[in-house]
Amino acid sequence: MDTAQVELTATTLVPYLVERGVVPASNDCTVSALGGGISNDVWCVEWDTGCLVVKQALPFLRVAEVWAYDVGRSAVEYRCLSTINRLLGPGIAPSVVFADDNIHAFGMTCAPSGGTPWKELLLASQLDLRDGYRAGDLLGRIHTASASDPQAAVDFDAVQTMVEGRIDPYHRSVAVRHPDLAELIDAEIERLLATRRALVLGDYAPKNLIAYPDRMLVLDVEVAHWGDPVFDVAFCLNHLCLKALHMPRQRAPFAALARGFYGAYREQAEALINESATICELGIIMVARVDGKSPAEYLDERSQALARALGRSLLLRPPMTVLQAIERVEVGAP
Repeated sequence: MDTAQVELTATTLVPYLVERGVVPASNDCTVSALGGGISNDVWCVEWDTGCLVVKQALPFLRVAEVWAYDVGRSAVEYRCLSTINRLLGPGIAPSVVFADDNIHAFGMTCAPSGGTPWKELLLASQLDLRDGYRAGDLLGRIHTASASDPQAAVDFDAVQTMVEGRIDPYHRSVAVRHPDLAELIDAEIERLLATRRALVLGDYAPKNLIAYPDRMLVLDVEVAHWGDPVFDVAFCLNHLCLKALHMPRQRAPFAALARGFYGAYREQAEALINESATICELGIIMVARVDGKSPAEYLDERSQALARALGRSLLLRPPMTVLQAIERVEVGAP
């Protein structure tokens, strides 16, 4: 793993961009740090006539446990953004402005004004069923468009980002901490890695979706790979389910959002649906956000215990359909 790189800072970023010809030397730039989550340093650079977001991948993620992650994922991310724009046209994802593989950084256009991170809306109980529909519709269109694109299959054939970013810290961590689930999880890992059907984004979640009055904009696709699209579906569904458990008075609206998301996805990607695999992934990811390397920061002890129990129930006593899995969350009982 390549961990040696030049670190961009508030002091060095603008001279670096000027030297690359990305930012005019004659302009005064404003640099502000954005919430890059646990895996990147992220900066917003603004000047009189432009705006740019710069991301630089971290070799070790900002979590309590040691989580090394190949910084080459930066190249995966900017190639994925370019692929989404090629397949679906502008307005779906940011456009890539520059890329520097030597320091594992790239720049992209800023999100247009008028949108709000979907996670912020959800945690503020601003639940709009149209947002759930748009999120599912967009994911379905990305999966369907990529499934018939031979170039995407070639460009994202490597699965290292998925193994290091999801399978090791999620699936395998849960298998260690829940040994009675290990055999089942090992079989699911084997199935997941063997299924290659579409461009999987790997981090399709409310924190990476900007909600506009008429659309969603997708961000943060560094876990992209050619794989099983059910992972993205389960990953996003899990976020909606966890927020339902976190805010029990809002369980019914969150369940409605989850059903709308899944229904819209099915309309666009019926041929890619695998109900049993989606339920299995949902169960693993739900437990992983409690007992994996990246626990959901907003869950308290009560909602953690319930998420753990519900996730285990989806694995040990799986329902027949995804909608029945969502119903368990709405009821709040395994």
